[in-house]
Order: sequence, then C-alpha cells, then structure tokens
Amino acid sequence: MAELTFPAHILLTMALAFLPALLWLWFWLKEDAHPEPRREILIVFLAGMGGVILAIILENNFFAANRYFQKLFGYSISYFQIFNIVGFAFFEEIVKTAAAFFTALKSRYFDEPVDAMIYLVAAALGFAALENALFIGEGLKSGLAQSVAISAFRFTNAVLLHVSAAAIIGAGFAFSFFHKERLARELVLSLFLATLLHSFYNFFIIENVGGEAANQILVTALVVFGATLALVLFERAKRATI
Repeated sequence: MAELTFPAHILLTMALAFLPALLWLWFWLKEDAHPEPRREILIVFLAGMGGVILAIILENNFFAANRYFQKLFGYSISYFQIFNIVGFAFFEEIVKTAAAFFTALKSRYFDEPVDAMIYLVAAALGFAALENALFIGEGLKSGLAQSVAISAFRFTNAVLLHVSAAAIIGAGFAFSFFHKERLARELVLSLFLATLLHSFYNFFIIENVGGEAANQILVTALVVFGATLALVLFERAKRATI
C-alpha cells in the first residue's frame, strides 16, 4: 500500500476515530425525550477529549510512583499490574466525570435526572474519540487494514465500554437528583462499579485470558453486560421522580 500523505493520514485517523463515537452519541441523544442544547453537548464532548491529556498525565505519574513503591516494598509483578490496571481505570472514570461535572452538570440545563447520564455519556464519547485517534493514528503506520480492524474493534468494544462506565456514574447523579443528601453515597457506589467494569475490561485486554478467541468472547460479553446495565439504568433514570 502506498504511504499516506500527512493530510490524508490526519483525515483518515479523524474519520476512523470520530465516526464511531459520533454514531454512539447520536444513538444516546435520540433516546432523550427532552433533548439537551447541542452547544452544551459539544462543550462536554470537547471537555471529554481534553480529559485524555489529563488522564495520560495522571496515569504516567501513577505508573512511575507505582514502580518506585514496587522497588521500595518489593511486591510482585502481578500486584504491580493489578495496581496499574485498577489505577488507570479509576483515573479515566474520574476524568470523564470531572469533564461533565465542571461543564454541563453545573449549568442551568441540568434540570432532570436523566440529563446526568446524557452528559456523562457525551464526555465519555469525547474521551473515547481522542483515545481512538491516538490508537488508530499509530495503527496506520502498520497499514490501512490494521487501522480499520482497530477502529471496528474499538467501535464495538472500547467505545461502548467507556459509554457504559460513564452511564453508570451518570446514574449516581440521576438517582440523587431529588435527594442531594444521597449524592456522595450514590457516586461512591457508581464510581466503584464503573471502575470495576473498566478494570475487568483492561485485564482481559492486557492478559489475553484463555487465548485470543476465548479472550474476545470474554471482552464482548463484559461489554454487552455493561451496555445492558447502562440501558436499564437509563430507563430507570427517565422515570425517576421525587
């Protein structure tokens, strides 16, 4: 295959990275009976993209600190991997939550419980879009077919994983919308569940449990479970009342 020119490389990377995220965003927005202002959705989406940079900084520092403590206390490589897997998942969920919280969730447009899930999903899709661009841009060095395969995998798994985890956290905001005294408890629980889901996903991707075919089944089953849970929570949030 002829080598892509720089403009073509950028355009193809953006198309393969952003189209899946935008399709998922369209799906979630059409489920909202009272659509949010597109400007607010765009702001949250862009904030989610910016969160990728913050997540990389946090993860790099966490990895370096974890490596230092591993040498200091001598714990095994398996514990080192577990700390990284859980730590990276936690940081990404915190960053996506912050992206939505400091934009739309503090605006006057956050006026019904289900809005929290919409905005968290928008932040997650912005995060996933830029993350995809980084993966796919690197993959293009190995050829177009490799990048299309990466894009397809991330469309069905990685993007949906980010959406599902964010929706779970959004449910924490939604179910405490009329009961602010429950906000801390709901957020701790929802963040724990989202981080757990994300950590298992990271573990299966990194460790390749049971071989490639079996691992792919496990990853897909996990993502389907997360998506199903997110949709159930979304329907509950739409019916949430005082």
